[in-house]
Amino acid sequence: MAKVHVVTPEKADKGALPQGFSGDGEVQTYLEGDKFPLQLHLHRLASGQSLQIGPLPVECVSYVWRGDAEAGGRPLATGSSIIVEQGQTITVKGGADGAQVLAFSSAEPLEAQTTGANVHLLPADQVPRTADLGGHGVKGAMHADSDCPTCNVWLHENRFPPSEPLDEEQQKRGIHSHSEDEIIFVIDGEMRLGNRPAGPGTAIAIAAETLYSFSPGPDGLAFINFRAAQPSEIKFANGTSMSETKYWREALPRPEYLEPVA
Repeated sequence: MAKVHVVTPEKADKGALPQGFSGDGEVQTYLEGDKFPLQLHLHRLASGQSLQIGPLPVECVSYVWRGDAEAGGRPLATGSSIIVEQGQTITVKGGADGAQVLAFSSAEPLEAQTTGANVHLLPADQVPRTADLGGHGVKGAMHADSDCPTCNVWLHENRFPPSEPLDEEQQKRGIHSHSEDEIIFVIDGEMRLGNRPAGPGTAIAIAAETLYSFSPGPDGLAFINFRAAQPSEIKFANGTSMSETKYWREALPRPEYLEPVA
C-alpha cells in the first residue's frame, strides 16, 4: 500500500453503489479497502433523488460538499454533515439544486468500535467554527470529534488564505505525521504537495506515521480531514510533537447534533 495515495476526480471510478448503500444517483469510488484502510465515495444526487446509507458494520460520516440535501426531516446545506452509527440507516435526498455527498468510513470495524444506535445530523450553520485557528488567517471547523459516547469518527475542516510557493526551509518546518490513517479531501482552492497541485475534488489518503507537508495555492485552500478513530499525536520532523485532540478542543466546543425528526 502506498503511504500517500492521491486520487483526482478523473481517476475516481464511476460504478455501482458500495455495499450498505442503496438508492438513486451516481457514485464515484475514490478509495476502497483493497487500496487503503479507509473508504471514500462521492454520491451525486439530482433534485428529489435519494440515497439510503446503512445499515453498515462500521460508522459512516458524510459531508454535503456541494448543493443541498434533506435527511431525517432536516435541511442540510453545503457544509453540513451526517454521522450514521453501526447498524443504523438514514435516507438523504437531493435538494432543489441537487447534492454531492461524500461518505467516509473505515474499511473494517475497529477493535474498539462501539455499537451505536444513533444518527447525528449537523447543519452547516450549527458546525462549531473559528476564524483564528493558530493564527496566520487559518480557519477551522469541527464536525465529529471522536468524543461522542457512541461513535468514534473524526472529521474536521480547515481553510487557509492564499499563499505563494514555500521555499525549501519553509517546507521543512511544516513536515509532520499523524498517528492514524487519514483522508484529506480538497473542497476548494488548491493544495500543494511539494510541487504537485491538488485541486477541488482531489482525495489524498495518507498512512499513519507518514511524514508529509503541504501549502495552500494562490486562491487559498479548504479541505476536510477524516479519521476512523480519535487522533492522538502530531509529530514534526524536527522531533517535537503535540496532541492534536487537545489542540482542537482548546479551540472549539464539541458539536451539538440534531437527531432525525420522527
